[in-house]
Amino acid sequence: MKKLIVAAAMAAALLSVRAQDEELEDAAEDVAMEESAGEETQAGEAETAAKPGKKAEDASKPFFTLPLCLMLDGRGEVLVPTKGEWQPAEEGRFYPLGTVYRTVGPDSRMKVQIGLHVEVSVKGDSSFGTVAQALDVSTRTVVLKGGTIVVNLPRNMPEGLFFVTTPGFEVVNAAGESSYVYEQTGDGEKCFVRCMTGNLSARGRHFEILPLRASQGFAIRSSSDFLFTALYGKAGDLNVKLDTGLWETLDLDTKEKTSEHRYADFKLSPKTAVRIHRMMPDTGKNMAVTTMTFDANGDRKDRYWFAENHYETTGSDIAVEEDKEAEEAARKAAEASDTEAVDADVDEDDDGGSSGGDSDDSSSDDSGDSSGSLDDDLDF
Repeated sequence: MKKLIVAAAMAAALLSVRAQDEELEDAAEDVAMEESAGEETQAGEAETAAKPGKKAEDASKPFFTLPLCLMLDGRGEVLVPTKGEWQPAEEGRFYPLGTVYRTVGPDSRMKVQIGLHVEVSVKGDSSFGTVAQALDVSTRTVVLKGGTIVVNLPRNMPEGLFFVTTPGFEVVNAAGESSYVYEQTGDGEKCFVRCMTGNLSARGRHFEILPLRASQGFAIRSSSDFLFTALYGKAGDLNVKLDTGLWETLDLDTKEKTSEHRYADFKLSPKTAVRIHRMMPDTGKNMAVTTMTFDANGDRKDRYWFAENHYETTGSDIAVEEDKEAEEAARKAAEASDTEAVDADVDEDDDGGSSGGDSDDSSSDDSGDSSGSLDDDLDF
């Protein structure tokens, strides 16, 4: 009887151990399945992040890793940095940074998507490029090459992330839609910049154009040797800051001298212009700069001259509008006084001729007096 009881107890214990083993195996399988599912999820996320077009979903990363040829109508070509010749562009393909895009033919169009809401479009015989840079750099730069280029950006694009550049100037802090008609000339470049919606700013050597608003625009021309730059007002009144050189100031309390750049404000309206000339002086190593502003009639208004990075050679010749107005008022007053004097003498002549008595003698005497008085007035 005891043996039967012992055998039953051993059997029960064995069954309990087997049940625990089965539970442990099931738990291990569940953990393995969860770990496998987690690994698959992470792999999928990594694969998704690796796709260039998915990074733009992050608000802090508004650009794709690589630009995408979103649309191609007609003939389009690309010049990849690792290739030495132009190749046909392919719609739906990503291209590395540093690639140059162009359309060939008047009816050709191409749209390149740099971010989820960042697009650059060209049409006709036009071209642009992107700047080659590391993939972890958060900014993007478009280089104008020729033709008509239209840039579409979000209206809330953060400042300092997107640039449009040429050798002669740079567009910064752009948002919304803007267009550029760019041409490389024999001795430099010229471009017409227009803000369609949103805003943009521009800057170059010794000038800065404060934010343009919708429908405002300007034209710029510069030489390839960077010795000449001209700004022309085209649409709207633009506020321009002109560099007037490096100036030295003395702190009366501490007697310390400090140097700082000073700027002059100019309103670039239609038909007005700014010309900036740079040249190497006969003595010294700093470039000499002369900046002149012109009104709508083509007359020079202000002039500034200075040496780059040198505060001892600065100056200006500013046309003061108040002085011009005072001179005009003085001129009109002088003309009015001459007219009154002439009228008074004529009245005296008439009175002398109508008096009775010796009319001939009196007339001759009065005539002589009046002529002398008139001469005196004219001399004045």
